[in-house]
Amino acid sequence: MSTFLFLDFELDVSRRSLAHRGQPVKIGSRALDILAVLASRQGKLVSSSEILEAVWPNSLSAENSLRVTLGAVRKALAVADAGTLIQTVAGRGYILSATVRKKEPAVHPVQLQTLNSGNLPGKARDVIGRESFVARSLELRQSHVMTIVGTGGIGKTTVALEIAHLLKDEHEAVYFLDLAALGSAAAIAPSLASLLGLSVYGDDPLPGIVAALTQRKVLLVFDNCEHVIAEAARIIEGIARTCPDVMVLSTSREPLSIHGETIRRLGSLDVPDEDEVSAQAMQRSAVALFIARMEQSFEMGAPIRREQMDIVTAIVRKLEGIPLAIEFAASRVVDLGLEQLLASLDQPLTVLRRGRRTAPRRQQTLQATLDWSYGFLTENERSVLQSLSVFAYSFSREGALAVCTTAVGQEEAEDAIWGLQSKSLLSRSESGRALRLLDTTREYAAIKLAATGRRGNVRLAHASLLLVRMREAELQWDKLQTVEWLNGYGILIHDLRLALTFCEETGHTRLFHELLANSGTLWTQLGLMNEQFRHIEKAVRVFDHEPSTDALLETQLRSAYGSIAYNVQSVDGDTEARRQFELAARSARSLNDPTRLLRAGSGVCALLTTQGRYHAANAVALELQRDLGEAAEPAVNRILAHNSHYLGAHDDAYKYAMRALRANGLAVRGTLTSGANFGQKTLSLMVMAKTAYIRGQIDTSLEHLDELTSDILLVDHPISTCLGLAVGACPIYFGLGEMELGHRFLNTLRDISTRHSLFRWREWVEGYEYAVGAGDDDNESAVACLRHGGNGPRLENVVALAGKKAGPELIDLALSGEAGWCHAELVRLKGEIMLDGGDSGGRGLLLDAYRIAVDQSALTWQLKCASSLARYGSHHTRNADRERVERTLDGFSGPPSKVDVKAAEATLKLLSAEQQEA
Repeated sequence: MSTFLFLDFELDVSRRSLAHRGQPVKIGSRALDILAVLASRQGKLVSSSEILEAVWPNSLSAENSLRVTLGAVRKALAVADAGTLIQTVAGRGYILSATVRKKEPAVHPVQLQTLNSGNLPGKARDVIGRESFVARSLELRQSHVMTIVGTGGIGKTTVALEIAHLLKDEHEAVYFLDLAALGSAAAIAPSLASLLGLSVYGDDPLPGIVAALTQRKVLLVFDNCEHVIAEAARIIEGIARTCPDVMVLSTSREPLSIHGETIRRLGSLDVPDEDEVSAQAMQRSAVALFIARMEQSFEMGAPIRREQMDIVTAIVRKLEGIPLAIEFAASRVVDLGLEQLLASLDQPLTVLRRGRRTAPRRQQTLQATLDWSYGFLTENERSVLQSLSVFAYSFSREGALAVCTTAVGQEEAEDAIWGLQSKSLLSRSESGRALRLLDTTREYAAIKLAATGRRGNVRLAHASLLLVRMREAELQWDKLQTVEWLNGYGILIHDLRLALTFCEETGHTRLFHELLANSGTLWTQLGLMNEQFRHIEKAVRVFDHEPSTDALLETQLRSAYGSIAYNVQSVDGDTEARRQFELAARSARSLNDPTRLLRAGSGVCALLTTQGRYHAANAVALELQRDLGEAAEPAVNRILAHNSHYLGAHDDAYKYAMRALRANGLAVRGTLTSGANFGQKTLSLMVMAKTAYIRGQIDTSLEHLDELTSDILLVDHPISTCLGLAVGACPIYFGLGEMELGHRFLNTLRDISTRHSLFRWREWVEGYEYAVGAGDDDNESAVACLRHGGNGPRLENVVALAGKKAGPELIDLALSGEAGWCHAELVRLKGEIMLDGGDSGGRGLLLDAYRIAVDQSALTWQLKCASSLARYGSHHTRNADRERVERTLDGFSGPPSKVDVKAAEATLKLLSAEQQEA
């Protein structure tokens, strides 16, 4: 994108910034967009419709926003007394009346990346002998679900990857999930959700997965389904039935047996017949694979002599065309030679198969080949292979050494790792940085390890290694970009699951707690907080029944419990979440640990705020400030801003929000250590926008709201986005009569809360749908949910928006709490309901409501109250009512809501007509 220069201003469109003489100028996102449109036309007239299409595409009700935002542009340019640069041409449009120069950015070569392309692994080797199978599979790709079925070692994964690579250009993304790396069926849905970028806060991620995939054209590859086939089938069928543009490619040793499944059975490679001549045998795929892998072992391409071809054909016949068995054998040619290799295969395979007549023949052959390959290993290579079976997926060379040196020395382990690679028993990634055992080999090695009696020691070494990596990951979180961090540490989740299971089964309680305490960022960034919560529940139960030997661990885990319970369990989990936060705070005080005390105390405040106990939340925040001093100020200002807003102390709320924003006004990624909470910038802007709206500073409110919505949607953090939309954007836009924008952001809130299973925020959606008539005709469930939640921000916001529709019961419930911010509006609604029912005492409530609004400088409520007094007035009050409405309208610094303006104007017109009649 370009940079525009005019006067002493520099508008950098790509960086989204405006500077004057090198100093940054504060400007909202939409205001910047308008300025960019005007600057790009370099002094030419730009019509209103052109600006609206560029800045508010497809919006039918943005004219008011355009006028307000143009005011924000002029305000930004006023730093150089250049507010008049934006000239209005009546009825035609706008001009930036300055000479504009365009500065093109310097061109630097960059590596282009495909956005949202998924995680499809690369292909390490050419696929040999499967060309016709792949071609036919591509012809059948109209099927929603295709399962490649075959025995272990037959090459299902290799073929699936080949097909996926050939299909990737037809899809916007390809996601690959290796189910063999998962410890249980319960991990499938959370792991898939994590791949899709979803944070899982509920017990069943499938609805969120389906919601995320419904409008997308993607390919999902489920590899190695057999050990969790029932759950894999349930998830795949659920996706296939509801996501028409999603294709699922799965591999398994048996079919999924679901509706619409196309089964592709993968057999052995083509082997020569007994009497086939060498020239013909060369055309057989099993021979071609053997020769290719043999040449790779020798790192040469010399042709095989005719007499050797007979030996090769005999070898592949004995191995029955099983690709993995052929690769094992081909890697041994360099040590044994072809003749010796054939001789060594002959007797063992025949003998070993005799005892396994109940197993399928191919399975017997592969097992025999594994036994044969294992028999050629040195003792050190056997020990290392066994030890490596404890890894769930890929691992580094350093990680391999950490678990292998329980049995052999480091130098011996290094030699053994190299030897296993040369014998095709240990694979290396395309980049060369990661090692991996194939699933079949890992299963085999795990059985061998269990027979040695060393399994416990190796798994303990593996769990201890994971603790080191988790601590390293926590330290690196603040130093690396999120994508880089996930690339380095995200894969560890599979091993972490295994390590936690081992610790739980063997009673290594402290190590279990340490792993949990040091893995919070990993769980959160992968969107697996619900899974994390189940483990932490077990940990805090131990603390509840046994005295803790480590107050630091207890503090960390109790705070983590409170944070996750707040998001996972919604209102029903609040009491227990608060208890855990309070216990964590007590432990933190005993440790004199200000950081963890602040985290626990902030959690208590968040829960008190949710329950509508705003005074108590402020009291806790002030206590933290007394105890911790300056270190607590940013968090305390944020808490005080939030609760002062709800108490109706608008001056204080705005002041504290400004302080919090100045102290740490960064996006979510810059302020959080784990991403499990909302950002300080989000809350600050939300409070500032809401406070300005209530006080009638509409242009200021929209400017803050513009920056808020742009920021949260850019950062794309689910919890922060839901907070900003539910408490900021939706009530303000609906309140201003901007119904199109209100519904747009409500739909976004619904989508995000559904996809991420954020039930607390989903309840806000249901409340707003009830308030604005966007939900089902049957509102009983929404009202029941509001009653169940009791006093607090959700009830107050919904009732204030719903108006008299909310009814006396919900209005009285809201009035029984501490809802100072909308107290005037609630009293007004109650007064109107009384007057509608013939109770003249309602007039007194309307006057009370008006006085409350005046005392709070709450012009938005004041106008509603003035209009109500005028509508329900008499000829005795007509003049006073009219004056009250006019005076209130004059107090707004920007356009009040269309709804309220129309109501006020209609009331004034009615008063005028009555006066004329009189």
